Amino acid sequence: MLKNMNENKVSVKQDYIKGGTQKDFYNESERESWDCPYCKSDSSIILDTDRGLSVVRCNKCELIYTNPRAKDSEHNYFGDVDVFENEARLIFKNQKPHHRDRNYIYELKKIKKIKPSGKMLDVGSNMGFFMRKAREFGYDVEGVEPSPSLAKLSREKWGLIIHNAFLESANLEEKSFDIITLIDVFEHVTNPKEMLDACNKLLKDDGIIVIKVPNGDYNHFKMKLGKITGMGYSMDIWDCYEHVVHYTPKTFNNMISSCNYKIQKFIIPLPIHTPIWADLVGHYYLHTSPFILDWKRITLRNIFYYIGKMERVFCKKIRFGPDLMFVIKKKHIV
Repeated sequence: MLKNMNENKVSVKQDYIKGGTQKDFYNESERESWDCPYCKSDSSIILDTDRGLSVVRCNKCELIYTNPRAKDSEHNYFGDVDVFENEARLIFKNQKPHHRDRNYIYELKKIKKIKPSGKMLDVGSNMGFFMRKAREFGYDVEGVEPSPSLAKLSREKWGLIIHNAFLESANLEEKSFDIITLIDVFEHVTNPKEMLDACNKLLKDDGIIVIKVPNGDYNHFKMKLGKITGMGYSMDIWDCYEHVVHYTPKTFNNMISSCNYKIQKFIIPLPIHTPIWADLVGHYYLHTSPFILDWKRITLRNIFYYIGKMERVFCKKIRFGPDLMFVIKKKHIV
């Protein structure tokens, strides 16, 4: 009986329809090596391997990054517009909340305390889910999204202003934004210094940039725990098919400091509770899972979140907070 259940679960996962171009395994022709994106060193140690890719730590600056990485990983979301639309159809119809709505609201409340109003640029805006909430908070919002499919849906479904380009080629007016947000985006960026330099040109002198990323220290801990328990094979800990840099508080500060920024505020944001629908019905959807269907993972994430908040107060190293959120500003602004 148990064997049959496991076989059925595997078949469901195989039928899972993905909106993007990500793969379960990358062969040699589909991956590429690169030097450390912070210090350009080619010396590193392998921490983990997944999908034919490796997660390494630079021996010089300790930045954790994916090497080799998937070729053209920044094109992961250049998928079929109809698949994306079907995946999010219940959200577009306002029949279900997006599973990250509570995260977006929490993050926007934090931003509101620092910048109550102004012009906001959301970089990597996806289907516009964060932007639609930012608009509800009273911000004048624009987005930059390189995927033609996602940009199209953002415009059509929410009536948002979306520049279909990578930020560096978006041709936006300099010093025109009070707030620039990169929510769950910066870890995808293969040229983080160039991205930060582009933001610097677009940001007003008294503006802020809000960047939220997964916590590399937490993922490293989860990797070790997965190996001890034997569960690491099924956890997809690093999301290395799309996450190319895995920041810790230390390495994030090193990166932004080298680009003339400083941290104004450091927050442990709410954990993301990824829906379980792909495991159950073969499709991700985007709305929340009932607690009863995924109570173990949700409970564990919440526990680690609260431990991370305690670490934020008492420790320098945030090992248990699943995600990190930084508000940064230009160094020369007092």
